[in-house]
Amino acid sequence: MVKMYFHTNDPSKRKAVKWLAEHNVDIEQRNIENEPLTEAEIMNLFTLSIEGTDELISKRSKDTKALNHDTDQMTLKQLSEAIQKAPHILKNPIIFDKHKLVTGFDLEKIGAFVPKRLRKLELSALFAKLYPAGTNVKLA
Repeated sequence: MVKMYFHTNDPSKRKAVKWLAEHNVDIEQRNIENEPLTEAEIMNLFTLSIEGTDELISKRSKDTKALNHDTDQMTLKQLSEAIQKAPHILKNPIIFDKHKLVTGFDLEKIGAFVPKRLRKLELSALFAKLYPAGTNVKLA
């Protein structure tokens, strides 16, 4: 099951929901403005983030600028408290499962949530279109 946290129903959130639905990925959505994240949930996002807090924090957000602190200099606890008070500090949407996390709508990254066997089927269908039956193709 893939989870999505969002605070705004913006185009990137809607595109992500549509793309995941088209690829038969079950998704559980949560508006974090209406149902704020707990400290444990925020810490879980931090642990899933490969690029650290930069992957999660929206530097251009009014709420982030209103902190009057450099988020890179804040402790994780301070950052967690700030996110709980003002969820717009986070990028939108945040899509994740037990092992992966993607922020925003990025076609190159969101495909990671499609099961491997389905990715193989899509790749086979693509090759079938590109190379009709009888075409000899050598893969490296």
